[in-house]
Formats: sequence, structure tokens, C-alpha cells
Amino acid sequence: MSNFINDDIVIDAIKQAQDGNGIILRVYESRRVRGERTLTVNLTFSKVYECNLMEVYEKEIEFKDNKITFNVTPFEVKTFRII
Repeated sequence: MSNFINDDIVIDAIKQAQDGNGIILRVYESRRVRGERTLTVNLTFSKVYECNLMEVYEKEIEFKDNKITFNVTPFEVKTFRII
């Protein structure tokens, strides 16, 4: 489903959203580093949202060519809703 350019990001969960609207992708940074990361998603989608752990929308994420770019801090967990 996806791959990363950097190997410090670990995919923790891929699942159907609890409300049935999209797929939840949860990742975390595993090597105590920070910076910009890019995720390539091999699915067709029209929107990406960063969510909290309860899958509540926090902000829409820009993407291009099925690539999602985001910033991480050491050991940070990120949750994305892909629609």
C-alpha cells in the first residue's frame, strides 16, 4: 500500500476508519530523529487529513502524485485519514 523514502518511519496500522469514511494509516518515527518525511500511497484517493488517535480530523494535508509529505519529531505518532 505504501512506502517511505526514509526508513525511520514505521507503519503501525492500516485499517478502515471507524465511521467507514476512508482508510486510517497510523505511523510513528522510530529512531529519535526529526524532519520532513514523504509517504507514497499506492491507492487512488482525493483527500488526506491528519487526525488525532481518535480519528478526529485536525487538518487537511496537501499531496501530489500520491505522495504525502509531513514533518515528524522523535517518536511521534501520526494518524492520517485517506479518502
